[in-house]
Amino acid sequence: MAFRIWIYFLALTALMLVFMWMLQISFIGPYYEMNRSQTTKIKAEEIGKIIESDSFLESESQLIKSLASENMCGAIYNSKGIMVMRVNSKNSSCHLANLSRFTISEYISIIDNSSSRDFSLKFTSEIFEQGLYFYGKEAIHMEEPYYLFLNSPIKLLDSTVFVLKRQFGLLAISVFSIATFIAFVLSKRLSSPISNMTESAEKLAQGDFSVTFDSYGYNEIVALSKSLNYATEEFRKTDALRRDLVANVSHDIKTPLTMIKAYTEMIQDISGDDKEKREKHLQVILDETNHLERLVNDMLTLSKYESNVLTVNETDFNLKDHIDTVVQLFQFEDFHIDIEVDKTIIVRSDEVKMGQVLYNYISNAKKYAGKDKPIHIKVIDLDDKVMITVRDFGSGIKPDTLKNIWDRYYKIDKNFSRKDSTGLGLSIVKAICEACHNEYGVDSIEGKGSSFFYTLRKTS
Repeated sequence: MAFRIWIYFLALTALMLVFMWMLQISFIGPYYEMNRSQTTKIKAEEIGKIIESDSFLESESQLIKSLASENMCGAIYNSKGIMVMRVNSKNSSCHLANLSRFTISEYISIIDNSSSRDFSLKFTSEIFEQGLYFYGKEAIHMEEPYYLFLNSPIKLLDSTVFVLKRQFGLLAISVFSIATFIAFVLSKRLSSPISNMTESAEKLAQGDFSVTFDSYGYNEIVALSKSLNYATEEFRKTDALRRDLVANVSHDIKTPLTMIKAYTEMIQDISGDDKEKREKHLQVILDETNHLERLVNDMLTLSKYESNVLTVNETDFNLKDHIDTVVQLFQFEDFHIDIEVDKTIIVRSDEVKMGQVLYNYISNAKKYAGKDKPIHIKVIDLDDKVMITVRDFGSGIKPDTLKNIWDRYYKIDKNFSRKDSTGLGLSIVKAICEACHNEYGVDSIEGKGSSFFYTLRKTS
């Protein structure tokens, strides 16, 4: 890769040098001619204004300096063809010095017959053996016409072209040498992090999630490295979740199926005629079936929320009535729930789905509150929204496990029976709150209990 980048840089350098050659050597002749023609006309305009001024006859030295700086010569004639002023009579290469009076008269006649009151021509002088640009223009002084003629060389000397070519050759060698070195350094600097990323990406594609992408080089490469490292970390989490998912699901499904099969065989072989034993065995089968049903339902619910296929139906409802309805579902449970809520609060959200959030919070709290400790539900007014908290006074959650409690199948206490929970309750809470755009979270102090919360938007 570094070699290809190096070649691309050298090709670009060569292309730029060719372009410079065309501009400096091939096109310099036509460009010089065009520039000299424009400069001659500009100078003629300046001198024309001087002729029209009152100090025209005293400005010879000024005109000589002005034209000498541009390597031009000029002459001014009156309407009778008599020279009034020769701007640089010492210039032996001036074409005007060799013009006859008859030729001057013809030039004056051309100007008089021109609608623009000027003319120009290009020719090669046999005397001076070079290309010349000749320009004539009329100017009025004291209501009398005067005729200005300017002469300028428009061909570069062969010696000048030779110097330019030689200079360009040395310049091209120097530029190409420097560009070769710079291109080599840049190609290494550009390709090195990309090559390392490619190697790491190939390892990642083969399932090695321990790879890291080095962050160095240009800002864009550093940003790309950070994005790839983030993606790798997410892949690592997903792979771990996949393994845990397979392990947990296979265990949670296989165990009840084994129990169902075993107790079915026991009824068939042992307790078929014994009503008491048969009822006991059938109850085990029913419990295991119910557990399987809860597991499958929770898995389907979570999958639907995460796939964004469930519609959120927002309505306005009384918060106290909503909480009372959910609490009534636990009326036959052996624990106490305290409720602290304003009867007048009206909120807006999906009442059914947020009811499931509260139900899951209460179900989670009862496992850790203990029989002698109550569960406290409190509503906190936050101006445009309310926060509903469900607090237990159990053992609390260790700080290092707080970030994992929203993951699928994560259980803080591994000693709880699998029938106590499917391990998806808080994952479903997370999915519902995110789908309804409500905040959620937990505050916990180890040894003093936990307080799970979520928010709802107020309407009154």
